[in-house]
Amino acid sequence: MPTFGVLHDFRQKLPWSVSTATYYEECLGLISEAEELGYSAVWLSEHHGTPDGFLPSPLVAAAAIAMRTERMSIGTNVLILPLHHPLRVAEDAAVVHALSGGRLVLAVGQGYAPHEFAAFGIEHSHRPSRLEEGIEVIRRAWRDGTTGFQGRRFDVPDGPFEPRPPAGAPIYVGAVAPTAVDRAVRLGDGLVVYVTEYDDLAARYDVLLEALAQNDRDRASFPFVWTTMVHLADSSDQAWEEAAPALAYLESPLRDEHVQPADLPRDRLLVGTPDEVGDLLQEIHAEVPFDHLAFWARLPGLAVPQSRRSQQLFANHVIPRLT
Repeated sequence: MPTFGVLHDFRQKLPWSVSTATYYEECLGLISEAEELGYSAVWLSEHHGTPDGFLPSPLVAAAAIAMRTERMSIGTNVLILPLHHPLRVAEDAAVVHALSGGRLVLAVGQGYAPHEFAAFGIEHSHRPSRLEEGIEVIRRAWRDGTTGFQGRRFDVPDGPFEPRPPAGAPIYVGAVAPTAVDRAVRLGDGLVVYVTEYDDLAARYDVLLEALAQNDRDRASFPFVWTTMVHLADSSDQAWEEAAPALAYLESPLRDEHVQPADLPRDRLLVGTPDEVGDLLQEIHAEVPFDHLAFWARLPGLAVPQSRRSQQLFANHVIPRLT
């Protein structure tokens, strides 16, 4: 049966209404409440150069969350590995493992935004090779306790590596395109996909199944993580009125255009009452047996009470129907 998590990017829709410190504290409070409600994981995104404060340092946030939680996994969704030196990521992630008792799920991806790579002086075209070599550097350091590596993009002198995370500490890969999914299957321990319109999920799952078959990997031991948008309220209209502006805000940079709420396909999004969304997820899971679903616990622009209510409704009325 699937498990469920919450996702936070800590971005505050402009104009900001509270200080960054206050907003972070509010989100950390929601994360602590999510653990109490039984969510199994929290996921943290990464982006750079945004005016709304999109989380730029997910592993720093993961360390803070490790101190506020006891049981839930803490995942990155996703850390843009080509922007970083992989040895630095291996070290920071190992420290989060130590602080959390081995609860980190390091999920990485190659990224897509040219301005982010320009900001760090990294060639955009080097994303695939930096991702592949970066994963290898991290795995070797974690597995062997040594840092030696020589490749096209990275040349790391040999030396000791500590602290090491628990044996088998997972590295998931975020991917959508067939080539990227094939890379995820070859190099990763699980796949993370972001799909907002739920009827697109089956096609993404078919790509995964094909890649698993081509690489002779077992589906049962390769988790399929679906991240999406969910918002619940006591009525469909209330849920949509609250969520639609935030969903349009999230979709605008992805589509590279200014999206209006009226542009969104209301009948293809997980927004509504607990019964409506629960029915949809039961149908979806029967067709696409995702292992884990995580959703934005605080959509940009939503107040804490709205976010808390949605998270509570999902935990109390939707999760029991699928577990």
